[in-house]
Amino acid sequence: MKRLITLLFILLFTIPSLMAQSSDVEAIIGQTLSTMSLEEKVGQLFMVAAYSNKDEAHQKAIEALVTEHHIGGVIVMQGGPVRQQRLIQRLQSASTVPLLVGQDAEWGQAMRLDSTYKFPTALTVGAAGSKDLAQALGAAMAYECQRVGVHMSFSPVLDVNTNPNNPIIGVRSFGSDAPAVTQMGLATLEGFADGGVLNCGKHFPGHGDTQQDSHKTLPKVERSLEELKAIEWVPFQAAVSGGADAMMIAHLNIPALEPSGKPTSLSRTVIRDILRKEWGFDGLVLTDALNMKGVSEFAPAGQLEVEAFLAGNDILLFPTDVPKAAATLVAAFQNGTLQMTDLDQSVRRILRAKYSSQAQQHWEWAQQGVMVDSLQSQFPSLDNDHEALTWDLIKKSATLSPHGAPAFPVAQLAQQFCHISIGAHATGQTFSRYLDKYAEMPHLQGAIREADLKNSDAFVVSFHQDPKNPWRRYKLTTGEQALMREVLGTGKPVYYVQLANPYGVLTLPEQPANLRVLHMFENNEAAQKLAPQFLFGARPVVGKLPVELGIWGTQGSGKSTRAWNRLSYGFPEEAGIHGDRLTAIDSIMHHAIANEATPGGQILIARGGEVIYDKSFGHHTYEKKSPVRWSDLYDIASITKITGTLPGLMTWYEKQPLLLESTLGNHTRRLDGSDKEHLVIEDVLAHQSGLDAWIPYYVRTIATDSTKNYWYAPAGTPNFVSVSNTMAIRPEIRDTMFAMLAESALKSKDYRYSDLGYYLFMEMLEERFNEPIDRWVKHTFYEPIGAKRLTYNPLDAGFSLEEIVPTEEDVYWRNERVHGRVHDMGAAMLGGVAGHAGLFANANDLAKMMQLYLNGGSYGPDRFFEAGTLEKFTSCAFCELKNRRGLGFDKRQLEDGPGPSCTCASSQSFGHTGFTGTMVWMDPAEDLLYVFLSNRTYPDMENWKLSRLDVRTNIQSVIYDAIH
Repeated sequence: MKRLITLLFILLFTIPSLMAQSSDVEAIIGQTLSTMSLEEKVGQLFMVAAYSNKDEAHQKAIEALVTEHHIGGVIVMQGGPVRQQRLIQRLQSASTVPLLVGQDAEWGQAMRLDSTYKFPTALTVGAAGSKDLAQALGAAMAYECQRVGVHMSFSPVLDVNTNPNNPIIGVRSFGSDAPAVTQMGLATLEGFADGGVLNCGKHFPGHGDTQQDSHKTLPKVERSLEELKAIEWVPFQAAVSGGADAMMIAHLNIPALEPSGKPTSLSRTVIRDILRKEWGFDGLVLTDALNMKGVSEFAPAGQLEVEAFLAGNDILLFPTDVPKAAATLVAAFQNGTLQMTDLDQSVRRILRAKYSSQAQQHWEWAQQGVMVDSLQSQFPSLDNDHEALTWDLIKKSATLSPHGAPAFPVAQLAQQFCHISIGAHATGQTFSRYLDKYAEMPHLQGAIREADLKNSDAFVVSFHQDPKNPWRRYKLTTGEQALMREVLGTGKPVYYVQLANPYGVLTLPEQPANLRVLHMFENNEAAQKLAPQFLFGARPVVGKLPVELGIWGTQGSGKSTRAWNRLSYGFPEEAGIHGDRLTAIDSIMHHAIANEATPGGQILIARGGEVIYDKSFGHHTYEKKSPVRWSDLYDIASITKITGTLPGLMTWYEKQPLLLESTLGNHTRRLDGSDKEHLVIEDVLAHQSGLDAWIPYYVRTIATDSTKNYWYAPAGTPNFVSVSNTMAIRPEIRDTMFAMLAESALKSKDYRYSDLGYYLFMEMLEERFNEPIDRWVKHTFYEPIGAKRLTYNPLDAGFSLEEIVPTEEDVYWRNERVHGRVHDMGAAMLGGVAGHAGLFANANDLAKMMQLYLNGGSYGPDRFFEAGTLEKFTSCAFCELKNRRGLGFDKRQLEDGPGPSCTCASSQSFGHTGFTGTMVWMDPAEDLLYVFLSNRTYPDMENWKLSRLDVRTNIQSVIYDAIH
């Protein structure tokens, strides 16, 4: 008998001519039924729990149920993906017919299995409100089912969650609005169908308006028939019309449907009369798990299964005692309590489901012992694609509650923020890191200090739900409520970010005017990365609340915001770049480090204002004691020219357009009587004024021991200027340096790169603005754009040596490691602040200033320059003279000439390089920003391998290749 059934299944699923004709398939199903014994037919009704994380005894017990009781399928529970594949292969190989494998996979395999991808919950999908994304999610989860041998996902949840106190549905539902749940539910069903996996709507006739957990008791639903029809049944009826494969019946007490109090899963009225006859559903009907107390206490094992089948269920899910249940069912069919025609009809549906899925293919592979290998080869990881999908869902779902006075998004970054994380606060590291990318702040966990309450201008409070599953705590404790009252009591703006079930805000202590609430729904990496971007206006908020939250917002509400052009952070593909091609950058950088072109570095790439590559490589030094972090500061050398000095000159130019045509002597007395006073500013900016490249000022101060003793004193000596961490110099050196500049010989006016003009520009700007250049540029530019890690003299600014990358082991002048002080000798002699060098930065904050240029002079809500000013300074000023330079900015090389960038950059592109091994480059034609920071000068500034290996330009070529 078993061999005959096996042969029939092989014919059913492998003969192409038969597969092409559904009538032939039905005929073979009929033949199969005719060969089955009563016991074998009864066995098909059972779907038994199988755990891949349990021991051999458990696996043997399930295998015995397959061979001795002919069970039709298994519901796979906890375990791991590979262990599950192996268990299913073992069980399929033991069966004479394919087993139907089902699983709760509402947010993917992670609902049951470790080491698998966790997708967003249904409520996040509801907030996003996108049918396309819902369908894509269904298809993605179907793919993950295919990978581990699952044929039916017990999802989506079609319950309309109208009760905020529902302990078991909540975020598993698409929301509290029946039409919205219907729309998202149908799209997800379609996605599962696209992915070749059977779907199963649940929990009919509607588990949304309950206050008890059916795992623990029988919940009561006090809905009238009219209310059920108007709300609960809307998505289920649409799913039936839309071709749902299966329906799972909930264990509920609904007097309007079953006055006897019998659970709906055992109700003939609910299943046979309404679902089958009235609605015409002919797919599979499954009980919810029969081990749940909502039904298990109604009748003993055996009798319970009889009642379930009598009500109209095809599959008896999670029976507690298969041998007893099977024997009782067989007896019921034999004595006429149950009808054989009903049994045959149910078995037909089960066999049809196996035909409609991959059950037969997996069974064939299992017979050959190759199911595990076949699944692993045919279904590679798509985690990157899943991450992109999750990203899009989180982007669209984030919802701003309409209540609250604080400005959202936050406009002013030049204020002191304080971040407090509560809930599962240890999980919020990514959120803290991305807050700091906009505005650095202290990060506190579960408490607030008196000093922070007093000194902070605004607070960010984030509630983090344990991301393992949606039932973890999402409500505030008494202590957390007291903390919120304390923070809100300051009257200062409070931004509350709910990285959790949105119903948690119902436990906030009150609704004061100084509170704004941002719902993120999830506490995954994407949500933590995106939330600060919404808060600080880098991305718009577009989501709508999918549920009713009382005073915190009605279903469908949510304040939309617009985005400012601050840097955002995302995926290469989101910005039109092939992310897989960017891996070549890693190889180039690793090769450079291995060949000691630099000990390490930071690389940042942004397109369209979106950072799509941001990595740190190597270590501070070749001793490899301090790995480079994203926050570490590098000496950016001559990039100071376009980051510290040019902003001042462009600001001045907008007030005085003739500035560029005026001479140096018009603005400084330093050059009186010299041949430099008549040099035109635009010539100096374009490096065609005749000025020498540089002057080694320091050499004169160490010409003899007596000279050296005159000029230098230990660091910290009163009235001396700090040069390094151990030495200081007389302040009179400034006048000496400018005198040397004035006396230096002028060369021909061909293009010649020079630092000297920038010494003069700095003093001119300081006189113009009546303020030291470092302070002026800080409060005029760096603070408003949130660039705290863009600074002169980082040690004086409060940064530690551990945060700063060293630049050289100086054995010729300072005789110490240059660390935390500017490398450039001239800038060091001026106290670390000069027009041509002195700035330190990390890639992130330097990118903000460069993005300001790429934006045409604006960043965030502020405009700093007119677009025409940027165009003036970044255009090739004297191309007709074979000079590629802009006014201060460097440009792409002319034809057949040397230059700083790859030839792939457009003629519109501009940027600058730095002596220490740094580079920034902007290309308006591609809306592209590239930042490269390194300390190639460590330990010796005569190390030119970085240039000889073309590291910076080779990376730039990779970027353009990834675009095109």
